[in-house]
Amino acid sequence: MRFLQLPKMIDTNQYIWNKSRYTLLKGRWGIAIELEAGYQIIPNIDDKSNYIELANHIYFYSMLAPNQNYCQLTPDELSYFYNGLKMTNKYLYKFLPKDLYLIIALRNIQFSDCYIQIEGFTAAAIQWASETFHFPMPTIEAYFDRQKSRYGMYIFDFSAV
Repeated sequence: MRFLQLPKMIDTNQYIWNKSRYTLLKGRWGIAIELEAGYQIIPNIDDKSNYIELANHIYFYSMLAPNQNYCQLTPDELSYFYNGLKMTNKYLYKFLPKDLYLIIALRNIQFSDCYIQIEGFTAAAIQWASETFHFPMPTIEAYFDRQKSRYGMYIFDFSAV
């Protein structure tokens, strides 16, 4: 695996932002999630109360502002998103220099309320991390089960992550 070189990674004053688009279309309807998230690597975190700890030295922060122009995530949807990041910890540790802290922040997310399933947020987070930290996208098995509900439902398998 090839990762970014250390001098390009450390920027204690700014987040390094990356946009990603997750799509899945295997059934009657599809899932599409566009997001913008960023990261910064810093020497310490004075007040950890504003962050969600994903792992030792790895934290998540939601910058989603309450605004009518942007999609908002429910607490459950946000949890599915950052749990997707937790699943990538083994890759993130390879990226993170020893004794430094990684903060990942979600700044913007867009999706259609009509074409969303909560597990899509997990898959979108994993894909964003893969693209941002340059590790191979783990296999996420998904299939469409027409019998699960009136409109069908996607079944996700994250066991290979």
